[in-house]
Amino acid sequence: MDEMDLAPRRTGGTLLGALLVLSTAVIPAPATATPPDPSEGHGPDCRTGDPGWEFSTEEFDTTYTRHAYVGNGYLSQRVPPTGTGYVATGGETGFPLETPRFDGAFVSGLYGSGPSAQTDEDKHAIAAIPTWSTLTVDNGTARYGAETPEERISDFRQTLNVRCGILRTSLTWTTPDGRATELDYEIVADRAHPHAGAVRLRMTPHWNGRATVTAALDGDGARRMEPTGAGTDGRTVHVGFRTDEVATTGTLASTLRAGGDLARAESERSTRVSGLDAEQSLSFSARAGHTYEFGKYVGVDTALTAQNHRDSAVDTARRAAARGWDRLFAEHAERWRSLWSGDIRTPGRPRMQRWLRASKYALLSSIRRGQDNSIAPAGLSSDNYAGLIFWDAELWMYPALLAQHPALARSVVAYRERTLDQARANAEVVGQRGAFYPWTSADSGDLDDDCHSWDPPHCLTQNHLQGDIALATWQYYQASGDRRWLREHGWPVLRALARYWEGRVTRNDDGSYSIHNVAGPDEYSNGVDDGVFTNAGAATALRNATRAADVLGEPAPARWTEIADGLRIPFDEERGVFLQYAGYDGGEIKQADTVLLQYPLEWPMSEEVATDTLEYYAPRTDPDGPAMTDAVHAVDAAANGQPGCVTNTYVNRAIRPFVRAPFAQFSEARGERAGDDGGSPALNFLTGNGGFLQTFTHGLTGLRWRTDAVRMDPTLPPQFPRGVELTGLHWQGRTFDVRIGPEHTRVALRHGDPFTVRTPDGEHTVGRGAPATIETRRPDLAPTDNLARCRPATAADAEPGKYAEAAVDGSTATTWTPASRRSELTVELEKPSWVGEVRAEWTDTAPKEHRVLVSVDGRHFTEFHPWGPPRLARYVRVEVTSPPQAQAGIRELRVTAR
Repeated sequence: MDEMDLAPRRTGGTLLGALLVLSTAVIPAPATATPPDPSEGHGPDCRTGDPGWEFSTEEFDTTYTRHAYVGNGYLSQRVPPTGTGYVATGGETGFPLETPRFDGAFVSGLYGSGPSAQTDEDKHAIAAIPTWSTLTVDNGTARYGAETPEERISDFRQTLNVRCGILRTSLTWTTPDGRATELDYEIVADRAHPHAGAVRLRMTPHWNGRATVTAALDGDGARRMEPTGAGTDGRTVHVGFRTDEVATTGTLASTLRAGGDLARAESERSTRVSGLDAEQSLSFSARAGHTYEFGKYVGVDTALTAQNHRDSAVDTARRAAARGWDRLFAEHAERWRSLWSGDIRTPGRPRMQRWLRASKYALLSSIRRGQDNSIAPAGLSSDNYAGLIFWDAELWMYPALLAQHPALARSVVAYRERTLDQARANAEVVGQRGAFYPWTSADSGDLDDDCHSWDPPHCLTQNHLQGDIALATWQYYQASGDRRWLREHGWPVLRALARYWEGRVTRNDDGSYSIHNVAGPDEYSNGVDDGVFTNAGAATALRNATRAADVLGEPAPARWTEIADGLRIPFDEERGVFLQYAGYDGGEIKQADTVLLQYPLEWPMSEEVATDTLEYYAPRTDPDGPAMTDAVHAVDAAANGQPGCVTNTYVNRAIRPFVRAPFAQFSEARGERAGDDGGSPALNFLTGNGGFLQTFTHGLTGLRWRTDAVRMDPTLPPQFPRGVELTGLHWQGRTFDVRIGPEHTRVALRHGDPFTVRTPDGEHTVGRGAPATIETRRPDLAPTDNLARCRPATAADAEPGKYAEAAVDGSTATTWTPASRRSELTVELEKPSWVGEVRAEWTDTAPKEHRVLVSVDGRHFTEFHPWGPPRLARYVRVEVTSPPQAQAGIRELRVTAR
């Protein structure tokens, strides 16, 4: 649709909105002669070129995974490579909607209703507002916008600066008649003013003539809403909307402002509004070599946060325009910089550093303080997972936020408090006591309206969610120490969930208790009895509710403790591992389940049982399942201290297979399907981001909350020779930093009163100017005769998540599996050694053939024969040829001296 000939939008055959055209005479004014420095106004932390904070590409590629997004925790916008506008990207989302992907704009807590691929009934899902990033340029013969083809674009560069939350796109646009225009777009969702967004365009034409810049609110980007009327208010346009069935109303407003001398000149302005579409156009006489600047300032509000959302949205857009880009951006960037006072640093590991910051940016863009909307698996980046709230919030995203951003994390527990009354009503519907939160929930938490998962009936059987919510609620009290919060906000939730479990259990003849017909986190098993994570979570919820009652002086039924002590926890005595459920036969599982007993539940077990349970379940987990599983494997491995460096293997597996260039966005799966029963993988998958962050906040630090202390047991894989630093950790009013070094870990207080750190070697007091020094555990230094263990390993190729390092990490639960039929693995020993034996423990698929070679210099290799004499070698190589139908791999490579 030509933006200069915008047709009215029709809904249900009724014309909505109005069409207005306003114009003034044109008296062109001189334009700015010299383009400003691209980093001008961005401050020292926002300058371009810092690889630790910036993600850039010079490849113009419209693939969906290469579309960046900005967000401030309330408002977001996904942006195509062109730097502006709405694009229907092709492909489908996965569960539960299975609808076409698109570049959407979202508002926290705003839901509508529509078809779900999981049921014949309409269900609630996140609504998308009209696209607000659109700012097009017309030179009289062609228009630059979201659909401009690649062949018309050169000198392309797009950069996301996560330090300051800004996306910048620069390029040269050349029209068929040969006229070239340099364009520079910058877009932010204002962190300082959550209801505001802004786009800045700087254009430098290399031609003389008429130019038109159009700022649009594009209704094509809207989903699950209908228009309620559009109009103008001075130089601000606005569109009203009502979400489908949920009927939440709101307004999106936009003000276009020209900068420099052009702002003081007369120019032709036109305004067009209709339905969910609104446009402001400004035409002027452009001069070759001069740079013109335009700002588009957006305001949005809804009935959820304002009594008069129209006036609020219009006022927000006007105030943003009055501040202007420089002031708006300075305030915005300062808010982002303050958030980054909580950082995770990996000196000497630049790629890991970028992945960590991209993961934090993903979470921070989708949550903010003062809200009670929680955070969905894709956050505000898309309508993947329909913007619903799952256990992902409490178990996978919340812990890392609670550690470094407790004010933001509170939104997660506040959401469950807000929907508690509906959870009580749900419990009555399903014939239970207390409160019952559905497996998926949206605006209200209503079991029927919000929950999509009915075949199998996960809405009912994935009741481990009740334990997940109770755990997060108690953790908030542990981390905050706020008794008033516990009494007024946490206790009602804990008590209601304890009452649910009290009524949900069945007493057995031997006096124990069971919970029947459940689905644990492993969604490949449904309708089972005594799911181990479900039962352990129920017991933990009952015990924590009893503890909360004791803190507050409230009565707690003795039956809560009786049930907690008596719940069956399936265990295989012969193997020495916990069983996923009663009767589990060792089959493939979709994602982390039993391994969650050790973390986050902290279920009592010996190190041997913890290690054996992890080693048993990790190789049984579907490698194509959801991406967060290896994060908890990493946390468990870090706690177990198994000799070797398998923790590092799991850390890499928790991120590397899922990162998508160029903006390090997280895909839900390593391939094109999210598990055997899944659809297209979600992007950006914040659940995976949150899990990955926990490998550092809780894995390497050993951090666990206690009401009277912080428990820590730091460890460091040798692949981090310069250590790991975590800044801005919070506990009960204190702010502290942790530096994990190869030998010692330092805990330093930045703000607040002295506090206690509890470690395996005793208690340490941390005060201002009096840091604590703790021994860093180094499982890689445990004695071994394997010369290859934890040594650098490389491979010609590898399947995603089955990298070379796994062959020498000390664990047979992880494997190197090549991606091609013929491949090779090379290990560098610490020093030249007389090698007497090289033995590979193969995966279930043995190689068709293989041979071992050794080298002193890494360039000249000769074959090694096991029957021959010892050979002096610094490098050991295994060449593998797999059979035609399957890939052979190595569980562990042993190199010993003779």
